[in-house]
Amino acid sequence: MMLPQSSTEIPTAIFNFFMLLLLWRFSLRLLRRPRNRRRWLVDPTVAHRLPEPKPTPLEIAQDRYARGELTDKEFEQVVERLLKSRSPSQDW
Repeated sequence: MMLPQSSTEIPTAIFNFFMLLLLWRFSLRLLRRPRNRRRWLVDPTVAHRLPEPKPTPLEIAQDRYARGELTDKEFEQVVERLLKSRSPSQDW
């Protein structure tokens, strides 16, 4: 049975053992294909999704007309008012 020769050999051996385990684990992780194990960090409903664009005033008016909240005359007035107040930078 071999006894350690100095008092620092045991902690050094333990440290080397754990470093070897860490090195082995990370080398296996690099060789295998990556997996998404951290699903709890990222909400899958939100991840990789752009925010939806806000509807334009014309789309809002069309939706209200389709639901029957606006009559034909009111819808035409809204569209005319939107077209008059439209700036050149707006693309709707």
